[in-house]
Amino acid sequence: MFAGRGGYGVAIRTMNEQLKSYVRPLRRRSGLTQRELAFLLGGASVSRIERFKQVPTLVWMHACALLFGVPAAELYPHLLAEVQNSLKRRTNELYEQLQGNPSKVTRTKLDFLEGVLDRLDREYPDAV
Repeated sequence: MFAGRGGYGVAIRTMNEQLKSYVRPLRRRSGLTQRELAFLLGGASVSRIERFKQVPTLVWMHACALLFGVPAAELYPHLLAEVQNSLKRRTNELYEQLQGNPSKVTRTKLDFLEGVLDRLDREYPDAV
């Protein structure tokens, strides 16, 4: 399990099976080589990212989204789903930990977390 700075886990050992990237077909359709795409993106290892040997950075994903005119979530849908599932699980966990504390600050946190969970359920119903 790879834990990024945000604490969201991405299973690298199963990336080949789980992640589908639309970067390679978009790069090929545009006529760009891996070297040219790497230049445009500031030196990223395009080959490693396309073969799922390296997790793309947030900056890399957004740069590709801007370059190809496609939302980042559509470039790596399974990666986004992994982040959503992790966020929902952690939000539920924190919500449960805070239960029973009657303070006003805790009530504010619980209200916020309830809103997050409602939004995740509404916008991403398949998240675990």
